[in-house]
Amino acid sequence: MRCPIKLLLALSFLVLMRVNPAMAFQFKPMSQVFAPSGPNATRAYEVVNDEEDRIAVEVTVVERHMNLDGEEAYQPAEDDFLIYPSQMILEPGATQVVRVSWLGDPNPAQELAFRLVAEQLPINLVDPNQAEPVRPVGQVQVLLRYMGSLFVRPAGAQAAVSIESVVSQPDAQGADGIAITFANTGNASASLRDLSLSLTAQGQSVTLSAEALQGISGTTVLPGQSRRYVLPRPAALPQGPITAAFDYRRN
Repeated sequence: MRCPIKLLLALSFLVLMRVNPAMAFQFKPMSQVFAPSGPNATRAYEVVNDEEDRIAVEVTVVERHMNLDGEEAYQPAEDDFLIYPSQMILEPGATQVVRVSWLGDPNPAQELAFRLVAEQLPINLVDPNQAEPVRPVGQVQVLLRYMGSLFVRPAGAQAAVSIESVVSQPDAQGADGIAITFANTGNASASLRDLSLSLTAQGQSVTLSAEALQGISGTTVLPGQSRRYVLPRPAALPQGPITAAFDYRRN
């Protein structure tokens, strides 16, 4: 059987193409909680250049929104924060400390969620007096981007997670599945770490550990919001109405 010419060309391109994470860097920590006022309203981060070339990095912040299925949307939030420095050029092996301060509401009614974005800028920092490095033909330059979690949490804020609904529903492949919706009626976000879930139908129960709940365990439910997850129906669970109970690590 002959292989079409277009397919041969596509395969040749994939073989020749090399993906190069150009001038990678580290950004840490990836998650921090801020107080809305006082000394803990400022936190420090590190940007580390691991490469042999100079790089330019910009740090910005966006407000984080999440729909029922966990898809995120963002809005600019620069007016609520002071980031210093927000743009930097790092020499090879250099580390830059970035301080981020909350300038918004000192008494929010609930925790506020943001994404702190550290992104490499597509700027040519090669010395014009030096020969530009030769890159292999077909190499793709990938600029690195980090999106960390940033929470502004008032004192005493706590999550309050419950199961809102659990119903039979086909999964993404059309197989028997279960849609379970968690509601967080508290005023702090909840991270469903080490989640365990017990499902019961017709008096028979099946318990799922965190290992069996990958894609659910460890995810976040923001305050005042709900998250829906669809998981395969366990073979040992009888058909019929389902009830559910759960537990997770809260600290």
